Amino acid sequence: MPDRREAAIVTVGTELTVGLRVDTNTASIAAACAQAGYRVTEAVSVADDTDAVARAIARLAGDNALVIVTGGLGPTHDDVTREAASQALGRPLRRDPALSERLAAAAERHVDERARAQVLRQADVLDGARVIEPQTGTAPGQIIETATSTVVLLPGPPSEMQPMLAQVLASAKHVPEPVVLRCARIAESDAQVRVQEAIRAFPGVDLTLLASPALVDVVLLDAGAGKDVLVEAAQAAALALGEACYSMDGASLPEAVVRLARATFAKIATAESCTGGMVASAITDVPGASDVFVGGVVAYSNDLKQSLLGVPDETLRTHGAVSRETAEAMASGACGLGARVAVATTGIAGPGGGTPEKPVGLVWVAVATPEGVQAHQLMLTGDRQGVRQRATVHALDHLRLALERM
Repeated sequence: MPDRREAAIVTVGTELTVGLRVDTNTASIAAACAQAGYRVTEAVSVADDTDAVARAIARLAGDNALVIVTGGLGPTHDDVTREAASQALGRPLRRDPALSERLAAAAERHVDERARAQVLRQADVLDGARVIEPQTGTAPGQIIETATSTVVLLPGPPSEMQPMLAQVLASAKHVPEPVVLRCARIAESDAQVRVQEAIRAFPGVDLTLLASPALVDVVLLDAGAGKDVLVEAAQAAALALGEACYSMDGASLPEAVVRLARATFAKIATAESCTGGMVASAITDVPGASDVFVGGVVAYSNDLKQSLLGVPDETLRTHGAVSRETAEAMASGACGLGARVAVATTGIAGPGGGTPEKPVGLVWVAVATPEGVQAHQLMLTGDRQGVRQRATVHALDHLRLALERM
């Protein structure tokens, strides 16, 4: 007998298996299942092949309490999910009179008799299935109860699928939402080790991590602990992560920067070379950033570093554009835009331009505050875009820490 909390997801469509379209349904279904108290153990994409879809449904229905299938319920020749489910579950398809009547108008809009017949195929329902009426589109969903599992057939388009999914899971046991601890400039493994140790005292709390360049999301999931224990575990985990953790409520790093700037009444500015405006763009993506962000300068050439940011010619000649001294001068110059705090970036993003003394990936980040200027040397990995993305995260996080200290 399957675990009553285990679920599986099947997304149907050749467009998914050949890479013509990205599967976004699995993520939204898995999140909804987790919120409803189900643990998704498997998610598969299957081409528009009746036998292949039938095999997937039959196997997963034997191993899981809930199987959610999306796609393949429309009016075209490759919509085979109904037939596949019928084959997998041993339930014949029957034409539903009420659905046929509702679909009649849509069918009549087609000139070709064969096209009209395909539209009406959407009224074919597995014997004993409960129909989910569509709120948008024409394809209904179906819920089939078997001896061991509940199999749910939903349309593929997210706008049609999501209202039905909410209806299916509405009566399920809901669990506390996951707590997401967002971190910067910490390795994924280091975050995992610290948090695992911190939550050891909180049984019933599961951990997963989501990493992107220079960022890690530590996700704590309720696995029977309950909301109060989950909150306590999150607080212990945040303490273990220290200053690397910038958010416990899902706020992004730029959002954390804007919040802190607003809380400290600090106007901020940016001066960028290698990041080419990415730091300013991240900040201005935050609604309300205009309250605290005065603007930025992208000074790629030495001439602009001098004319717009006041970097001394001697500094550039003696130390070069990629140096502590230049980064500090850029940050100080950006404060002249009317900001109390400024962050600057200068570096070598590659793939060319590096030397043995200053290799590709060398980046300097400097933050200027009323207390002075502090610079940080970075050696970043990745291709050109990867270096720039990581440099942007480092710049924002050093800016965040400077604002926290104010």
